[in-house]
Amino acid sequence: MRHTNSPVLGRFARRVGVILLGTLTGAAMVGGCSTSSSTSAPGSSSSAPGSAISAPPPVIAPPPVVVPPPAIVPPSDDQTTQAPPITTSQPAPPTTTAAPQPPNHPTPGTTIPGEGLTLQQAADLQKSVDNGHQPWRLDRVQVAKFFVQARFDWTNVQTSTGAPMIVFVTNQDGSKVTLHLTQPATHGDHGIWVVESGVWD
Repeated sequence: MRHTNSPVLGRFARRVGVILLGTLTGAAMVGGCSTSSSTSAPGSSSSAPGSAISAPPPVIAPPPVVVPPPAIVPPSDDQTTQAPPITTSQPAPPTTTAAPQPPNHPTPGTTIPGEGLTLQQAADLQKSVDNGHQPWRLDRVQVAKFFVQARFDWTNVQTSTGAPMIVFVTNQDGSKVTLHLTQPATHGDHGIWVVESGVWD
């Protein structure tokens, strides 16, 4: 019995080995195909770099705000609208101002009394001036100015000379006088001047 079963077992073992070898070979072929199909060449990716970033969602503008127009309130019966009165003023007529008259101005031609010195008073005044007193007495224009200041209180005057013994004096208010002067004591540059008389112009 031992020798009869040995050939049968050997054939069975060979058949099992052939089947196993075929099975392993088929499995190896299937595994190689799947590996080659899953391996792709470098850089052959179907999607470009950055294709995985999705686009931002669209911005939806808010609906416009509708402002209702202001309500119009009709005027009540007791409210009346009146336009302001229009006043037209007539231009004032031009005013004419008359030339100011000098105060207390006598009629032109009215005589003016002079200083009224006597011969003795004039001689004494000449001696005083010779001694250095009142030197303005040697200038007829200065004598005329001192005369109108003392007689008429004129302090701002203009003067001019005519004849050797005449001085014209004009006040700031327009008043004018003509004065006649003399040298009652000494004649010449060292003689005093005295207002003899005058007249209103």
